Amino acid sequence: MLPLLRLLTAIADALVRAPWRVMRLFGQAVAFNPKLGPLRHVLTACVAYVVFALVLVYVVAPLRGLAGGVTMRDKLGYDAERWLATAVYDPKGSFVGTFDARLDSQRDVNYTDSAIELGDYVANPDHKSIPVKVVPDHYWQCLLFHEDRYLGGPLNPFGIDLLGVLKIPFSSITRTIAQRRPSLGVGGSTLPMQFARVIYKTPPSTSEGGFTKLRRKFSEWWLAPVIYHELTRGSDDTRLKQWAANHIWLAQRTGGQPLHGVEVTSRIVFGKEAKDLSIAEQFVLASAVNRPIILLEGSERLNEVRLDRWRYITEVRARTCAEKLIKDETVKTSVVFELMALGGGPPDPKVKPKLQEALQTYAPALAKRAEANPVTRANVLLDTSRFGIREEMKQLYGYTWRDYVRGVTTTFDVVENLAFRQATDARLAEIDAKWGSRLDPAFTLDPKKAGDGKQVPDVVAVAADADGHIVRYYESGQTAPYYGSQAARVAETGLYDSAQDGRMIASTGKMIAAIAIANQGKDTADSLYLDTEAPDRGLETCDKHGHERRGRRAIVTFACSLNAPLVNRAALVGQPRFRKLIDGFGFTMPPAAAEGGTPPSTAAVLGQIAGSPRRVHHMSAVILAALIGRGSSSVHAPGLIQTYDYTFKGEGGAGIAATRQPDIVPNSLIRPGATPLIKTLLEAPLCYQADGQSHGTLKSLSRWCAARRGDLRLHFAKTGTQVSTDPDATVDTWISGGIQFSNGAAYSYVVLVGTGTPTQPWARGLHASQVATPLLDGLLEDLAGHAKSHPRQDLLPRRRLTPRPAPVASASGHRQFSATAAARRTAAETTATLTPGEQALRSLTSR
Repeated sequence: MLPLLRLLTAIADALVRAPWRVMRLFGQAVAFNPKLGPLRHVLTACVAYVVFALVLVYVVAPLRGLAGGVTMRDKLGYDAERWLATAVYDPKGSFVGTFDARLDSQRDVNYTDSAIELGDYVANPDHKSIPVKVVPDHYWQCLLFHEDRYLGGPLNPFGIDLLGVLKIPFSSITRTIAQRRPSLGVGGSTLPMQFARVIYKTPPSTSEGGFTKLRRKFSEWWLAPVIYHELTRGSDDTRLKQWAANHIWLAQRTGGQPLHGVEVTSRIVFGKEAKDLSIAEQFVLASAVNRPIILLEGSERLNEVRLDRWRYITEVRARTCAEKLIKDETVKTSVVFELMALGGGPPDPKVKPKLQEALQTYAPALAKRAEANPVTRANVLLDTSRFGIREEMKQLYGYTWRDYVRGVTTTFDVVENLAFRQATDARLAEIDAKWGSRLDPAFTLDPKKAGDGKQVPDVVAVAADADGHIVRYYESGQTAPYYGSQAARVAETGLYDSAQDGRMIASTGKMIAAIAIANQGKDTADSLYLDTEAPDRGLETCDKHGHERRGRRAIVTFACSLNAPLVNRAALVGQPRFRKLIDGFGFTMPPAAAEGGTPPSTAAVLGQIAGSPRRVHHMSAVILAALIGRGSSSVHAPGLIQTYDYTFKGEGGAGIAATRQPDIVPNSLIRPGATPLIKTLLEAPLCYQADGQSHGTLKSLSRWCAARRGDLRLHFAKTGTQVSTDPDATVDTWISGGIQFSNGAAYSYVVLVGTGTPTQPWARGLHASQVATPLLDGLLEDLAGHAKSHPRQDLLPRRRLTPRPAPVASASGHRQFSATAAARRTAAETTATLTPGEQALRSLTSR
């Protein structure tokens, strides 16, 4: 045992003494050897630098990676998260663009071109790239070959390449000789070093001096081991590959605006997804690292550089990858031929023809830039709808929505929606010109007049199809009021709390009253409701504000939105039934109700319940579904997002907040037998007539009454005007309803103009009939065109089979149908296709 202990002690002593003996030997033989003359200083410097490189790569790098992983893990994750963009596609799968950085970061964003220092924190400029799930393998292999072929091996085990470090002195000498002035050389920047450079915006510059370059190089050496350690935890290099596919600069438009990441560059350069790239195209993108593709033409000199760079990428670097990395000769030949075909010149940025036409039509000054810039493209094509898309995701996931979503597909055609937006802007300008004298001086309805002390109130015009897909979306601002009031959005989480939304829904709440009354099964359109404020005469019209106690028919009450008779009738239904409907549709009772104040029936009739425009829209969608025979199917809250492209974290519906707006089954709130009366009462604002004259709150849109149009099967709507304590101070004007065309296409909609704040009225003496109806008229015209190209035969009732009348013999002996029998059959079929509510309405209007 003692001899073994002596041996181990001797070995330890030798290991401790070895460095000193090597240093002593080196000093005697080289550093302090007078026979070498001045050469001894050069050799000493060379050996010292080699030692420095070995210590840096094999000692400092692993220790820094381990220590930095503990202290910098969260920071690296957040800094990288800020760079990932959200892609937007239209319903046909066409790439629309990516979210602006200002919409796409959780806490901070720097959309300038330089770092911003905020105390100890530095916000570096953001780029945005679409994250990929599966990195194209040939892209990764070619990238490694050109940029970091020793990564993970003995020469580069921890993110710093030994040969690259050793190369710096030699390259410094050659550069100094070539430039005839002292110049610091460059070493091989590994992929982790390039990640550090792009994340923290420290790219090489031709104008940087030697000390600046040296400082940058040391900072990259300091961060690279940490990045490599974090991206290869558990010997899994998946995240390393994803960073390489997401964060590297691959292309730029003329004058700047780089494209980072293989996914977005593939969309712009080749017009396809990264997973669909050919081998040659993957090699081209990998070869563009540090030599980004120039997308757009410019000056003559720029065009020469653009072409030379493209040919160098395709004919030299990409071809080298093909020849070195592909073993199959047949595949290699095919790839080389494809690269030769690509070498003719860089392709123009790819945009779908319809989107290209929209850019030229609606933003000609930005069209060329938008071709190569996905952010500009989305800003132009999506306009304010992008704010609604973001808010919809926030209401599902809160501020962390980007952890779960990498892309979305919209429910609406962006080009058609742009045309609708332009038409709505024109209608708002007309309304402003007509009623501008009644507007508060601080407000305008003309979007072109906004600014200089004037603002546009919340203007919402949204329509969704029978599946809850929004097909037309207009909002005047950037706060997405359709999705709820700002006060109801929780500052800490970003989620929407409907209980905090104070926007009262005005007389659209009478739709709940119609459901509650119809559910009882006692009333008809001719039922009389006590009106304690009835006029002396004109009970069949909308005259009101009298002092008589008279009965008003139900159809008149709903057509004219009379409060007094409905308050009296609704109270007889019972408060629990009204409370069930209010809660079922997701509305909030007024605060006084908790203290025994306003009963639910009165709150619904007077529109004192609160909710977002989206919730009112959802209520109309539920009623529409019940009236067209889909009462047993769940009705989704109207939305702008058709499908999500999830990150790994979001798959399987993970992360969705429990507070999201739930689906509603119409039959759970609306008794199937109640639909005929609901239809009659809610069609009355559009269709009711007395003595040949249209009456009702929507009489100006009576041409949209289904009973008077051959292209409509159904159309119901309800208006509302919310005022402050001053009955002439307009706060909100509402219209919400549903429509079905004869080809089955069905849509629910909501139109709103207002501020939602009783302390901030925007006009005096203006009502929905004056402000909201022109907007609804334009929306309905647009929906009529949409319905023609999107028929829904599945939403039409099945035709009833009727027996054919017996033929009779004619004078000539031929068998034919009797004219009288045919007329009876036509009348019978016409009557059979009408619901009881339609028959009642036809009878009433004929009077």
